[in-house]
Amino acid sequence: MKIKLFKFLEKNHTSEYGKKFFSFGAAKTHSDKISTYFDKRFTAFEGPNKVELSDRFYVASILATLVNKKKPNILDIGGGPNPIYSYIKKSTNITTKCFVLDTSKLVKIIKNKIPKKFKTDIKYIVSLNEIKLKYLDIVYFNSSLQYLENYELIIKKVSKYKPRYILVSYTPLHFENKNYYSVQYGIPGSTHPIIFFSVKKLKKLLSVYNYKSIYENKYINNNQKYTSLGSSNFFYGDILFRKRGN
Repeated sequence: MKIKLFKFLEKNHTSEYGKKFFSFGAAKTHSDKISTYFDKRFTAFEGPNKVELSDRFYVASILATLVNKKKPNILDIGGGPNPIYSYIKKSTNITTKCFVLDTSKLVKIIKNKIPKKFKTDIKYIVSLNEIKLKYLDIVYFNSSLQYLENYELIIKKVSKYKPRYILVSYTPLHFENKNYYSVQYGIPGSTHPIIFFSVKKLKKLLSVYNYKSIYENKYINNNQKYTSLGSSNFFYGDILFRKRGN
């Protein structure tokens, strides 16, 4: 009875975030007691004629113009049903070869919904091993890095493709020295752990693979709204990294 009551209260949480944790594992354990994240509302593919440009997609939408290549290769991590391919095509008319890395559950649904005219340019994958290229031009974390427990390993793996640019998009950031964690209640009845990244720590990690921040952008400051996180300040923003020497 207590467990059922706990789940009811958590699923009907009035704030977007739960309490603050100091490890991803602790946040995940708490989240797993409640539910598993999956948003059934977003499983229909959105091509260039369907998407709408908004502030969180501006940087990514024009990034292909910085690559001196007729058809840039892009890895879109967490692209979902509206991959960055669609935004780039709509805003610049540049056609890209786009690999969209997402959950096996979503990929199984979405890969059969891609219109035939896009199938040679867009490929949904569940593993980096499905990319049969030696190099990528752009790696785009599409508001996804904050949900990856093994983000350090993933960054290490994608760096082996030597992308010219790595864009970390619409991600919760702060200026403290360490990451902290919470549970996000983004979808009714659905939860997942989330990382609030230390800007300093993230830049240090990318510098290990010879990447330097060349652009930073803020969207939303929390303004102490989320009392469950204590006195922690954060904002949603972008950081664009470029490989040194390029």
